[in-house]
Amino acid sequence: MPKGISKALIVGVAVIIAAIVIAAYYVVQVNTSRPVKSGISVNYPITVVDYLGRNVTINSQPSTIGTVSPDCTQIIYTLGFGDRVVLIDVYSEQLLKYLNVTVPSNATVINSIYGSPPIEPIITAHPSLLCADAGFQPQLVQSIGTLSAANITVIFIGGTDNTNITGIESDVMLMAKALGVPGKGEEVISRMNNVINYVESKVSNEPKVTVAYVSWYNPIYVAGNSSFIGYYINLAGGYDPFSGMYPTVSPSQLIAINPDYIITDNFMGNYTATLQSILSIPGINSTNAVREGHVYVLGYFAESLIEEPGPLSVYGALLLAMILHPSAFGLNSTAIPHYISAQWVNQYVKPNLNITLGNG
Repeated sequence: MPKGISKALIVGVAVIIAAIVIAAYYVVQVNTSRPVKSGISVNYPITVVDYLGRNVTINSQPSTIGTVSPDCTQIIYTLGFGDRVVLIDVYSEQLLKYLNVTVPSNATVINSIYGSPPIEPIITAHPSLLCADAGFQPQLVQSIGTLSAANITVIFIGGTDNTNITGIESDVMLMAKALGVPGKGEEVISRMNNVINYVESKVSNEPKVTVAYVSWYNPIYVAGNSSFIGYYINLAGGYDPFSGMYPTVSPSQLIAINPDYIITDNFMGNYTATLQSILSIPGINSTNAVREGHVYVLGYFAESLIEEPGPLSVYGALLLAMILHPSAFGLNSTAIPHYISAQWVNQYVKPNLNITLGNG
């Protein structure tokens, strides 16, 4: 050690160096992480593995978000990022209206989303993160390179490929991690399970009834027991007898099943026309469902809750359980209308983006 350098000077230099190191550390932290809505700081960049098995790296918490499917939209809004949406599909916009939620006024709304949404409006809106449904929008994969070149990061959730609530929960956590709020994702899942547990507790002693969930009549498309809709039918105290995800069945197969309940989309856009289409299926009048007056047509809001595999789908399970076993919820059969309107859903099912049961 050179002469003339005192211990005090050495200590002083050491303190200065330590202070510089600590300051540099906090500068790095400020530049790589942001306090997020869950109150937890997440270090960026982060890498997540999406449903397609792609390693997706996100450099900072997305400041703008695009969503091109209603299940994605449900996840984005339940996680508390609705104010960052700059691109949304028209079906999501309609769903949010039923929930009295306003889409940001500067958001671009696209009308076509099946297979692959149009690329140009996505690039124009330029969300830093885009959420898409791998099951509903498989062709969008072909445009990943184009979107990446425009500096738009794409994450695919499982969406309509999901077969049960576990897949839906995985989608929630995938997006929660990407958005830097894993704690919020766990909170959303916990609230989802509160609704599921409530439904199961109500119907646990009810007899299973056979359900045909019909989405078109010629040919007849049904939700099979391998789909998440079939999963929810079973959870709601029903039994879906059709194998597979969304099989086509013949009139004779449907009649042979003799469903106790027929639940159908409003695929004709009009309750009367949809009901007449169902009743036109040869032999349908001989089924228990028709003879006992258990044919129910879902309005758009009801259909969205059941058919869109996002966090609100647990309320789809609740709606199904109310239709199949009204007495378990203090209702009589006449309290269940044959057309399930948005007004009825809001009055009795009470879905909420905060996933709360209210006075259940």
